[in-house]
Amino acid sequence: MSTTYQKLLHFWANLAPDECALTDRDYKFKVKILPTVEKRNSNNASRVVSSENIEWRLSTHEGQALEQLNFLLLTIINHCAARQTSIGFTFTELGTTAVICNGLQSQPQLHLAIAALDAYIQLLQF
Repeated sequence: MSTTYQKLLHFWANLAPDECALTDRDYKFKVKILPTVEKRNSNNASRVVSSENIEWRLSTHEGQALEQLNFLLLTIINHCAARQTSIGFTFTELGTTAVICNGLQSQPQLHLAIAALDAYIQLLQF
């Protein structure tokens, strides 16, 4: 899952550099903080999101991974709302699938936020 997550974050950073940017490390990304997601004193505030060891962190219920994924999920939902685009989720034994605009569908993913990111990237490419 770390590889998938990292690949998706790379796509996001390349497609929308004003929303997500690469850092000096391959597995860390800066995601712009939206005021509707998290209150900050600066309009240019960002949060560092890491794809390193995400599977292990989730399996051990380490807080940082869950906080980052929740932040990412809220950010994507807010980006979709700003575009007046709906997002929905389907849960199966293969994983979670996100659907944006009743047509752009993610691959089944192990986490809701990663599925949302997968579908959001398709929206950016569209």
